Amino acid sequence: MRYGPGVPPAAPPGPVAVGVWRSGATATPARRPRRLRWLLGSALTVILLAASGVVLYLRFHHAPFHVTGVAIIQQTRTACGVNVTGRISTNGAAGTVSYQWVVTPGRQLPQPQNWSVIAGQHAAYVTAALGGSRGAKTSETVTLQVLGPDLKTTSTTVVVGC
Repeated sequence: MRYGPGVPPAAPPGPVAVGVWRSGATATPARRPRRLRWLLGSALTVILLAASGVVLYLRFHHAPFHVTGVAIIQQTRTACGVNVTGRISTNGAAGTVSYQWVVTPGRQLPQPQNWSVIAGQHAAYVTAALGGSRGAKTSETVTLQVLGPDLKTTSTTVVVGC
């Protein structure tokens, strides 16, 4: 209640008691039916649960790592040798590729190597450097063997020497 000198009287914050007394009811705003509110609430709950499930699936489900292909894509001549570059294609999942270069006729034993691939990377590029001797040119077969997680192989013939 507000009173005192210089304070104007304020209107009551609701229906006047006399009006309520004479009519017997207060004016209530129109409400939506309970069934419609229940349906809208249930639909919103189902939509939020489905969206949460999709987000959790995409966040925690990772496809297993696979090698999808292997190719020798480039031969670059050096002073007395050749650099051979191979591409190991993957499915884009994270993992480690085990591979080795085999040169025929055999100069040395193949040495398996590993290459880590991060998620989203669809190819790994690996290089082998082959050296030759002066005055002699030889033809050699270079093979890129993927040992894991999937077995894949590709070969090419190169001329080494100067």
